[in-house]
Amino acid sequence: MGVVFVKRCILCGELLPAAGTGKAMLCPACAGEVRQSYRCTEPVYVTGADNAAAALYYTGKVQHAMQGLKFHHKQHYADWFAAQMLPLLAERLDTWQPDLITYMPIGLLRLRERGYNQAELLAKAVAEPFGLPCIATLRKRAFTPKQSTRKDASARQQNATRALLPLANADVHSKSVVFIDDIITTGATAAAAVKLLREMGAAKIYVLAATRTLGK
Repeated sequence: MGVVFVKRCILCGELLPAAGTGKAMLCPACAGEVRQSYRCTEPVYVTGADNAAAALYYTGKVQHAMQGLKFHHKQHYADWFAAQMLPLLAERLDTWQPDLITYMPIGLLRLRERGYNQAELLAKAVAEPFGLPCIATLRKRAFTPKQSTRKDASARQQNATRALLPLANADVHSKSVVFIDDIITTGATAAAAVKLLREMGAAKIYVLAATRTLGK
């Protein structure tokens, strides 16, 4: 007898109907809630970026799901978050004209603990449908404190500025780069990445995030 895999909604945990779901990851109720309450409808600003966008608000069930992706080994959640980001990039292809996709790095210790970088998972899932190369361009400086431990914007900015370094042999010179992040909070970390990519020679830099906190 074959093994039966049970699928649950990634936002509420309810069992998905056995028939007709295909690759669905949400129950009908949560799908409607995402459309009504979680779509990011406000402009997103990241200092130094040529443009920026985010798919969802980082609150409620979406926040819980992102925490599952980041901290609880729910790697398959990246496919759903990437699916929310894809339309944003599709709408902007003519203006952004990206040459490559890159992403926010994480530290080596955290990578060993977690086993993956959630931003890299998102970036690969976003790049693949458009046939764009997805490459690492930045690395985290060792022993940098977590951004979440820095409570005010000034402290986060100072911490972010020293946290990132260029990755050896990464070539972004004269290219249009889409930078992928999981969450934009104050935007300090994304801004630091944009600044560094600019110093590495990128011609245009666009930020695309899965989520952003409310009111940022």
